[in-house]
Amino acid sequence: DLRPADVEAGLAIQARVVGLMGEPIGGWKCSAPTEPRPVAMAPILAPSIRRASPCPLLPTAGHARIEPEIGFVMRRDLPKRDTPYGEDEVRAAIGEVRFVLELIGTRYADPAAVTFPELLADCIANEGLFIGPGVPRGLDNVLDAFPIVVRSGGTTLATRDGKHPDGHPFKPLYWLANHLAEKRDFPLRAGDVVTTGPYCGVLD
Repeated sequence: DLRPADVEAGLAIQARVVGLMGEPIGGWKCSAPTEPRPVAMAPILAPSIRRASPCPLLPTAGHARIEPEIGFVMRRDLPKRDTPYGEDEVRAAIGEVRFVLELIGTRYADPAAVTFPELLADCIANEGLFIGPGVPRGLDNVLDAFPIVVRSGGTTLATRDGKHPDGHPFKPLYWLANHLAEKRDFPLRAGDVVTTGPYCGVLD
């Protein structure tokens, strides 16, 4: 009876869990809104954002579950205000563009059976974030698609044709910046890392 029935209930659980954890938000995951998923975002707690290898995580069935993504490190706050931010303002607030790996780990026993509001309540299965190297030329580079190759110890583990689900990773960042500034209590701040959707889904 307590399962969240709509998006706002799922987001309320997100916010309550963050408050109970007592840890600062260090970033966000997000996707551009669609009709079935009008608000697709989740906070990433600062202690779960890693910048050094090896990167600890909780395995799922003995595997590390990751999503290769593009992340943005903000260099400027985008505080709450009455008028939307323009694209140029959001671009100017970006400090770095980085390759990142989102660490995937759900809290549900049967994640395939949950509704989207329940997925929101679970922070969209986010376990953490690994910050990788900078992207050459940042937003001036073509970021809509590129090949994904995962190697370990000289062995190629996976090869995929990577394609961003929203067309370009700036699109969900731009939406998130305005959504947080207009409607939420956690606007983007300098130092936040925003990851913006997988290029090839989850890799085990």
